[in-house]
Amino acid sequence: MRPNAPPLYSALVEAAMRLAARGHYHQFRKGSSENEHCSPPREEPLPPGCVPYMTHLMGTACILARLGASDTVLAAALLHDYLEDVPSDDGPEQVRAATGPQVLDLVLAVTEDKRRERDATETWEERKREQIARVAHMPSEAVLIKAADALHNLLSLEADLEQADEPEMVWQRLNSEASRQIWYFTSLAAAIRARLQDHTLVRELEGAVARLQSHI
Repeated sequence: MRPNAPPLYSALVEAAMRLAARGHYHQFRKGSSENEHCSPPREEPLPPGCVPYMTHLMGTACILARLGASDTVLAAALLHDYLEDVPSDDGPEQVRAATGPQVLDLVLAVTEDKRRERDATETWEERKREQIARVAHMPSEAVLIKAADALHNLLSLEADLEQADEPEMVWQRLNSEASRQIWYFTSLAAAIRARLQDHTLVRELEGAVARLQSHI
């Protein structure tokens, strides 16, 4: 181990991972939830079309870990969708109790107002424009999480499109058409570049957006 290197084990990351796994245990990536074979109870491994949502949280955290992000950032990355997607009246307190106020602040900074009282397709552009605008005012560590989140979503979408027999079906599982998805990711990448400049995450994000355009 390098002198002064952080320990390989982090109790904070462990706590975040456990809370995320409990909260999202029954959730799957878009396209999986329509498959009745994903539903519990199950006694054998999930079929290939059933992708647990935890893969996205782990993927986002892994991207940041490769960049040497702090345990606080990694914990927030694991919980970045907790307040959006885990039904609970005391979600913020659960995050605070498990991981502390610093992690909660980062999670709050990247949490989208889902406007669940309305249809998701109806509010999609409104929510995305709000997210893009918020990047300018987020703490820098929250911008890193937002960038890693978007990058993992893009890379997952790219992989699904490349493997699909009918790519149009991949686009149909999203809440908006392909051209609007490209608009969002392009605009988000520009907002992130304004904050992070020529960061590795920015370059990878822009590259992923460019590749995604070839799938339209």
